[in-house]
Formats: sequence, C-alpha cells, structure tokens
Amino acid sequence: MKAVRIHQFGGPEVLQYEEEVPYPSPGKGELLIKVAAAGVNYADLGRRMGTYPGSQPPATLGLEAAGTVEELGSEVDSFKVGDAVLARAAGGQAEYAVANAADVFHCPPGIDLVQAGGMPVILLTAYHLLKTRAMVQPGDTVLVQAGASGVGTVAIQMAKHWGARVIATASTQEKLDLARSLGADITINYVSHDFEEEINALTDSAGVEVIQDAVGGEVLEKSLRCLASYGRLVIYGNATGSSAALPATDIFRANRAVLGFSIGRSPQGVLDHNKAMSEVLPLVESGNFRLVVDRVLPMTQVADAHGHLANRGTLGKVILTP
Repeated sequence: MKAVRIHQFGGPEVLQYEEEVPYPSPGKGELLIKVAAAGVNYADLGRRMGTYPGSQPPATLGLEAAGTVEELGSEVDSFKVGDAVLARAAGGQAEYAVANAADVFHCPPGIDLVQAGGMPVILLTAYHLLKTRAMVQPGDTVLVQAGASGVGTVAIQMAKHWGARVIATASTQEKLDLARSLGADITINYVSHDFEEEINALTDSAGVEVIQDAVGGEVLEKSLRCLASYGRLVIYGNATGSSAALPATDIFRANRAVLGFSIGRSPQGVLDHNKAMSEVLPLVESGNFRLVVDRVLPMTQVADAHGHLANRGTLGKVILTP
C-alpha cells in the first residue's frame, strides 16, 4: 500500500509517499480502516522533526483518519465491515490504517468522509479542553488563543454552544473575521495589540474564567495574568518551543488553576471519547458546528501541507487524501 513515511528526522524534505509499504493487520480489539482522508496536525510536524514524544523513524505519519471498516480484529463487536467511521489512528496518512476500537466512531451519514478525516483530534481536543478539564459554565468568558487554528475554530463554536462569551486572538484580519463568523464575541489581533492590556480593559482588570493556550512562552505568561480568580488555564501545547515562567504566587494567591492536557499522551480509557463524540457529532451533522477546512491535498503533497502549517498560514484544518 501507499503511505506517508519518514526514515529520519528533519525538514519537509524527509517526507516520502512510498508505494510499497506492508499492509497493517488488526489485532485484538482493533479495526483495519480503508482511509478516505487523514488530517494533518502540528503533532505530525513534531514527529517529523523528532520533537514529539515517542516517535522514532521509520514511521508512518498521521494521528487521525476517516474511511470504511475493511477488517475486524478479534473481540470487536460494535462495528461491521463497510461501516463509515472516523478514528484516532496512528499511521493514518496511508491507504489503510489500524485503530483501537475505543478510538473509532461511527460517522453519521450527513458528514462527508473527507471532511471527517480532519475531525477526530480537534473535536476531542476542544471538547476535553473546555468540558472535561476547564468545566466551562454558562456565563463564563473563554479566551481562545489562536482562534483560527483547527482546535481554536472548534473551541469557539463549542464554548458559544455551552453559553460562554468568547474572546479569540489571531494574527491577521482574515483570521479574526473567521473567528467572528464562528461566533466569537470579541477578537484581538495579538500582533498589533497587547492582548493582556485588551483583556484588562474589557474585564476591568478582573480577568476571564477560562483560557486555552497552546502557544507557550510569553503568550502563556500573559495568559496567566489574564486569568480571573478561580479561573482555569488549560495548556495543551507549546508551539513557540519557548519556556514560560509561571510564578507560584500568581497562581495560588488568586485561587487560579493551571491544568495540562494532551490527548495523545492520555492513558487509554481515562477520557470518555465516546460520550464526547456522541454529543458533538450530531451537532456537526446538523450544521450547528462546522469544520473549517483550509485545504484538501493529495498525500503526494504532504510536504506542502507541512510547510503551510509551519508558516502559520492555515485557517482551520489541512486534510490529505490517498
């Protein structure tokens, strides 16, 4: 079969779309999926560069996919061959991929399978960031950093659906307009404006109840200072690669909570993904939530996809097709 592979760490030039990769075989509790589409995430860039924990070449890239069930492993009784599914699937950027049945979800008929390939990681991440970790409540103000990113575009919609006021940050007017179109009440250009000063002015220095941040560095330090008493700051990445100083006194004196989240490193069974998807997918199918797709590319152009994400020019999700 064909698959996106790396044999060493490095830049986009190490990416290869190989044509003679062995077909994977599902084991106990697993399914084999014939892939219709697979999403590209920042974690894929990290796997390529060797900065993502646990990744070692040679390897097939991809963390999610959608398609149809091709084969069932033993002790799988909730799916049948031919079912349309979407899944968290290591090695999803290939013609076929194996996934644990606990990470596979039935794809509703009203959702296009190509778009579904870009949904599992960001839908689950945004859901668990807001509901499982931050426990967002109606009336909360939620600050979504990088509001035009894949997770950001979904988080804006979820937070609004759950009754929150949303402030979104982004680097260009086009991205701010997108955030507004998804329901953001207030948008801030963090390049031309100091978002910390803006948040202080908007809240009379009281801060906001919930912040989600995957930028890190100075942005994370400012995010903490924008957090209200008893607020919840959830960190789910460090795109800048920079360290941040989060003084203990800035946390405990205001009864703030600083939480971490990693969907890729969470132990199996700790997070209720099925509950999350049973709540979210009907809202996607009905049009209440929408996946923002930046572009759909053939897997032969995976290096272009990585370059586009690295340049931070994306509006939503980049998807690959075999």
